[in-house]
Amino acid sequence: MPRKAKQASVKKPQPTPKAKGKRVLDPGIIAKGAAALAKWRAEKTAAQKAGPKALKEWQQKEDLKKALKKTTPMVAIKNFCIACVDSRNDITNCTSYKCPLYIYRPYQKGSEE
Repeated sequence: MPRKAKQASVKKPQPTPKAKGKRVLDPGIIAKGAAALAKWRAEKTAAQKAGPKALKEWQQKEDLKKALKKTTPMVAIKNFCIACVDSRNDITNCTSYKCPLYIYRPYQKGSEE
């Protein structure tokens, strides 16, 4: 019987170690997050130094970013309806039947029998 040649061992990537039950993040992810945080802090500091008006504009921009991240179709429809009328009660009693979002509007009355 011929002898089998030894195969070169291929090192498998080691799983990231866990620190007492906690998952350790990849250093690349940590670096990316740290860079984003540093950029955010620099923008905020620049707005603070520019004065209260610039800080208010920066805060509005940040609030918009946060709102856009959480926007779902139902939230978008609700925001559309609120922009059209003034209150939740007005949305419930909406009579704009030609609106393409009429059947999807929030706060609809229950089925009337």
